[in-house]
Amino acid sequence: MDFGYNYSYDYDYNVPVYSDSGSEVLSVLIGIYLIILGGALLIMLVGYIFHSIGMYTIGKRMGKAHTWMAFVPFARDYFQGELAGPIRLKNKEIRNPGIWNLVLPIIFSAVTGVLTTVMIVGTVMGLLAADTMWSAGALAGTVMSLIMFYVALIVFSVVYSAVYMVLKILINRQIFAAFTTDNMSVVHAVLSSIIPLYEAFCTFVFRNKEFNETAV
Repeated sequence: MDFGYNYSYDYDYNVPVYSDSGSEVLSVLIGIYLIILGGALLIMLVGYIFHSIGMYTIGKRMGKAHTWMAFVPFARDYFQGELAGPIRLKNKEIRNPGIWNLVLPIIFSAVTGVLTTVMIVGTVMGLLAADTMWSAGALAGTVMSLIMFYVALIVFSVVYSAVYMVLKILINRQIFAAFTTDNMSVVHAVLSSIIPLYEAFCTFVFRNKEFNETAV
């Protein structure tokens, strides 16, 4: 007799299948980011080339020396101011707008870097001191100092942006005045400061228009 036991059990349940949908979403987001970044860089490159060609041609027509600077980073900022020449205001005159156009961003970067470094170092030291002394007053002082530095950075950034925008408008107005009426040169200069690529394409379009030598 066969007294062996042979039991078979079948369990009917669904085994969860884990998909990699999370990684797929991340891949899509990274792809979108790269496309946007690539598009932005392409637009910047196109604007850079058009603006450089425009300044180069205008510089040639004005008889400026070293027109190759129109294609060189930083040097093109100086060259743009040289195209404008001395900017005459009511009672004053900006004799070297090219130097200011080059130096102001450098000053802004340096001051911003110093303020940011001081803010970070001061915050870290303040937090360490507050942790060591277990002092609520030290922590509050650190927070207040951080707020003051942050406000100072914002105020400096706003003032710089306003000053630099005015300088760019004055420079472009004087350049564009050589190719259009005085009123339209102001309009084009203002639009160049607020609309991306407007300055580049405006300079590129004006490069071969009739040139009014008395305007510069």
